Amino acid sequence: MIFLDLPPMHWDETQLLYHALGRLDIEALALTTSIEPYVCVGFSQGIPVEVDTDYCRKHDIGVFRREIGGGTVFIDKDQLLIQLVMKRERGDMPAGQSNLFRKFLGPVQEAYRSLGMEAEFRPINDLLVKNRKVSGTGGGQVGECNVVATNILLDFDFEKMAGALRCPSEEFRRALRRMMEGNLTTVKAETGSVPPLPKLRKTVRERFEALLGPMEPRELPYQVEAEMERIRVELFHRRWVSDKGARKRWREVKVRGGCYVVQVPYEGKEILLEVREELITAASVVGAPRREKWLDRLAGQAYCEEQAINIIAEMATR
Repeated sequence: MIFLDLPPMHWDETQLLYHALGRLDIEALALTTSIEPYVCVGFSQGIPVEVDTDYCRKHDIGVFRREIGGGTVFIDKDQLLIQLVMKRERGDMPAGQSNLFRKFLGPVQEAYRSLGMEAEFRPINDLLVKNRKVSGTGGGQVGECNVVATNILLDFDFEKMAGALRCPSEEFRRALRRMMEGNLTTVKAETGSVPPLPKLRKTVRERFEALLGPMEPRELPYQVEAEMERIRVELFHRRWVSDKGARKRWREVKVRGGCYVVQVPYEGKEILLEVREELITAASVVGAPRREKWLDRLAGQAYCEEQAINIIAEMATR
């Protein structure tokens, strides 16, 4: 396995990198940062559904749809990007997504602990500090390789993240920002400062080598750069970027496991729900001049997408 300790890259290159490594069957651990901010959506998602492209265009925020799973993430210069590419045929490859993430997020978890942050793994792919998310992780298959793409959040721009996501109402956007601020944290927020990046890169490499064995430091191979340019056309083709992804009945944004902001249409109204630990904690009618008392009965109800309409109907008519 090679180790790529790369300088800051343009936003699109940071995503093309692991796609090219996977298609070339090159096992690698790559570390880099993005020069510009961008939003990245998962394989099963769609840019037209997830992203406010007008906001992104106005604020010079790039937009990318990747070939691996996971949710929508906002990435900028304040994150150390960690990309692990491994052949699927490896004998030490765990079975099952949760086991794979648990194993290969372990070195990232240890890197956080070296900074004095007690990061804990929560299935399926979250790292939490004090019950707040500290990384955005995606994974899946590219070529004949498994890819885990994650990050270390040094700092975070909540305003741009809330602005870059497509929201069906301004009430939804405000609730989303509140939810993010209450359920995400960063190295700077927890420790009061940002560590020197060379030292952090060294720590991450050492933790992964303890798990996977010694790695060979390399410059970015020419064939990888060439493959990045070859697949650029494919991953920016209008058919790929305009695909709406898996169909959803209403707008739902997952902030971390168990925490969502949801807007559900019901009898000509739009019901805004805030969900924490799979339980509805707040409910309101979008645009309503007065609060309707029946909404209070939704608090404490278990949330699941398939039953949301039924739960709302039951509480509204009780």
